[in-house]
Amino acid sequence: MRSDDRKGDSYTDRLFHWLKTEQNLPITLERTIKPKVYQVRYKGKRMILKGYRRPHILTQQLEFFNHWNYAESTAARPLPFDSETYTKSKLGCEWGLFEWVEGRHAHFGKKRDQDAAIHVLRQFHRTTKGIAVLAIPKDPLYIKWERRLEQFEETRDVFYDMRRMKLFNELRTSMMKQLEKFANHPWGEVEEKAWENHEWLHGDVAHHNFMIDDAAQAKMIDFDLLHTGPFIYDYIQLGQRFLPYFYSKPADLLTQFEFVDDHKLWLQGVHVPADLLREWLFGYRKSLRGETSLSRHIRKLDKAWSNRKMFVQSTESML
Repeated sequence: MRSDDRKGDSYTDRLFHWLKTEQNLPITLERTIKPKVYQVRYKGKRMILKGYRRPHILTQQLEFFNHWNYAESTAARPLPFDSETYTKSKLGCEWGLFEWVEGRHAHFGKKRDQDAAIHVLRQFHRTTKGIAVLAIPKDPLYIKWERRLEQFEETRDVFYDMRRMKLFNELRTSMMKQLEKFANHPWGEVEEKAWENHEWLHGDVAHHNFMIDDAAQAKMIDFDLLHTGPFIYDYIQLGQRFLPYFYSKPADLLTQFEFVDDHKLWLQGVHVPADLLREWLFGYRKSLRGETSLSRHIRKLDKAWSNRKMFVQSTESML
């Protein structure tokens, strides 16, 4: 067993011992999902116990869900430790309990899961609009993407050492070109309107944050990136998540998102290869920890980039 594993076990043991003996909360550990996220059993029910280094992320969710009347059918809600307490402080974290959602993670290559994810995301947007609670400020999407481009540029030497500079230069050039087009939209006005209307975004519409039950109905989990902003941000990111399954049939992807108000702006956002940079940076950091092969990861990026170029070429005329 590695030393960091022993450290993690010790941390977990201390947490659950404290809950049981000092807080008189018979919460039992079933498994560790990831650091500071546990599947537990409490009061005869399965739940999620989650720790936050930044307490305001949890307190915003608690305030938000307290005003969201339709959360039960749409999301995994926060739960109380007892009749009055929703948070506990221990080991440098603020801890919260959340509903366990039965089902499986969505598979965006399946039409039923695509439909379920879009449906529940639109339901989330529709039923939360107007909730006037204090939101944690977030940068506009294009600012976030500009920072990601800077991080990608810092990995240039990896491409040079592996003789893949053509891939690096093509990706960098496309990212700069597409991002400039996207950033030129009057986002200040769009964001101001979204803030005034209290439009809420999930912020992380990855497949693992949609749980699908046996009836193909979806619920959303993990609202840690919850913030106010224009709905189109969530739809652009979901479109990018769907995209690898639509490279050979781009018209079908456009049909899936016909409901988006500004369809051309949505497509312009989907064209920005920020998602490819995100996946590259994620895999690159894993390779630095010895968890994956860098050469395999760069081949994966090359294939994804080839597919992206074809998608952009086939849909550019629509802009």
